[in-house]
Amino acid sequence: MLRQDAEKYLNAAMAVGEATLRYGGEVSRVEDSIRRICTSYGFIRTDVFCITSSIITTACFTQDDEEQSAPQNCTQTRRISHTENDFDKLGQVNSLSRSICSSYRNPDEVLARLEEIQCMKERSLPVQMLIYAAVPASFTVFFGGNVADLLISGLTGSILLCLRRRLQEAYFNGLFIALVCSLAGGFLANVMSLGIQDAHAALISIGNVMVFIPGVKFTNSIRDLLTGETITGLICLAESLLLSAVVALGFAASALVL
Repeated sequence: MLRQDAEKYLNAAMAVGEATLRYGGEVSRVEDSIRRICTSYGFIRTDVFCITSSIITTACFTQDDEEQSAPQNCTQTRRISHTENDFDKLGQVNSLSRSICSSYRNPDEVLARLEEIQCMKERSLPVQMLIYAAVPASFTVFFGGNVADLLISGLTGSILLCLRRRLQEAYFNGLFIALVCSLAGGFLANVMSLGIQDAHAALISIGNVMVFIPGVKFTNSIRDLLTGETITGLICLAESLLLSAVVALGFAASALVL
């Protein structure tokens, strides 16, 4: 294997791992995918270190040149600045990873396929608004809310989705977005329930809080700690607790002000 080919193969493997982590894949899955892809490309050893914000891989290979038959290493790093839970794209990346391991795929073809996956259309805004209305409304009813609480909670959830999208388009920090949305959610719940006698602002706020609580990240952090991924588990645990505290602060502050 020539060094330039080794760099291309490792770059393709790293791109798959980066996409897996970016779309919500577990750290252990990222490491396993990169290791298996590198093995299928002919590397004799692959060492992968991955946390939620970085991937470092060193792959060992032997050159075809007889004068340099000793094993050679190449190392690449990826910095992950943003992650999201997009299981449609994650499933496509996982399928791509499996196809690479089962049969040879040119690195350029792999990168092109990843570009197609990245450009996949998201669900339309009306569908997203419907989802963001149904989830908090369901939790509001679950905790004892009535029809008025259900309607207000659903409307508040749709408004918060639009606010969240605008803040994300402006590339604001995730904690700042959570704080602004929680403040707005608490404010809307209290203001919209003032003119309705049977409305309960607390139950409406509880329903909308559930949308912002990082339950998946918290659960993954506990799993990582139990499986020996101590660094990743502690990082995810700290992020989830900090985000939960910010969300609680925003809803509590809006309730105190009003």
